[in-house]
Amino acid sequence: MTPDLSFMSLYRRCLPVLLLSSSLVHANIGPDHIPQPWRTEAVVDGRDQNFNAVRYLHEFSYRHSQRHPAPTESGIRGTAGSVGSDVLYLDFRYRQDFEFNDGRQAFMLDIQRGEDLDGLYERQIFGFRHQLMEKTEIWLQGDVTADKSTADVYFSVRRYLGNESWLHASWILPDTYFNTKSDTGDEFDTEPATAFLQWHQPLNGADDALGTTLSLNYSPEAVIVSETSQLRAESESFSAALTHDWLLPNWLLTMDVAGERTRRAYQLNQAEGEVKAADFDRYLWELTLQATYIPHPNRPSVGLRYLSVREQGYFGRNLDDVGDIDRREPMIFGSLRFAISERAFFTPEIYASYVNIDQRFESGRNRNRDENGFIGKLAFPFEYLMSAEDRAVLTISPSILLHELRFGGGNLQVHWPL
Repeated sequence: MTPDLSFMSLYRRCLPVLLLSSSLVHANIGPDHIPQPWRTEAVVDGRDQNFNAVRYLHEFSYRHSQRHPAPTESGIRGTAGSVGSDVLYLDFRYRQDFEFNDGRQAFMLDIQRGEDLDGLYERQIFGFRHQLMEKTEIWLQGDVTADKSTADVYFSVRRYLGNESWLHASWILPDTYFNTKSDTGDEFDTEPATAFLQWHQPLNGADDALGTTLSLNYSPEAVIVSETSQLRAESESFSAALTHDWLLPNWLLTMDVAGERTRRAYQLNQAEGEVKAADFDRYLWELTLQATYIPHPNRPSVGLRYLSVREQGYFGRNLDDVGDIDRREPMIFGSLRFAISERAFFTPEIYASYVNIDQRFESGRNRNRDENGFIGKLAFPFEYLMSAEDRAVLTISPSILLHELRFGGGNLQVHWPL
């Protein structure tokens, strides 16, 4: 009998192996494939950390190690790791749809805790999904908080286009009742909004974890006047993320591209009664390419990554300083996978980067940094397959910094599709 060497046959044989293999991840320091609404605390306060030379290396090494659940799927996906002696990086999401009426309607729950370049965020999003027509759904969701003035409202529509692909659009009203419910004296001169658009095409219509996802996030100009923080701030931002997979006869290739453009303008009230004007601009772009050799039992994987972050101006009340940060970080990384038992796996990883950092702040305060050189990391992830049927995986990963030959922090991950 002539063996079936068609692409679909190869795809069906390789897919279970790929989806239970590590180092097949989508990871961005920049924008992700979930909506990122305009945040008042991001604009007014900004981040409260002065990132060191290895911050982005740490975050990338703590990226999600499993494809399931993907950002477009239901389930638990969490990763936590040390990025300093007293700082923990955490990216957690629990999303689940509780369907009824033969799946035509559903109660939706989406709990998120993560961070971007402006700092931490937490969301508790509850909602309802209704099948309006055969291939069209409408969603109504809210980020519910005890403080009514900080609740966000999401209006969404999803259209299924065929071959399991879909187009999703959201219009988000952040801090919807802020001007009428806030007792701080702060108010919006121009109320914020965020538009989110996403297109997703699974590879051959078979699985959400492989394929193409394009996400666009735009927050038009909004203006807040904060008596609490003694400032007036305007903010506008645009971000995009693209993930694309190619499944070849012997290789799985993945490309991640992300970018962000943020512009802000501040009027700061000074102690002496004067008003100081300050702007802020951020340009971020990131490219990650990764190749995994499928036939080899150890699933060797190698990748290239380039990250560029440029931030200039006033960073918000947390740092309360004007600075100029220019970071460029090319990286090469790779991994191998070894089976310890049917449920346990060891996946050593290596990261090697050459950082170029030029960082200046007006106040100094030990924030200035001028660094050029090699930084690297060895990570030793141990995976335990808690449930093969559910593809639930627990991962524990200690690490060593190669450029300093010391402990490089630990990483704990849990991935449980639902």
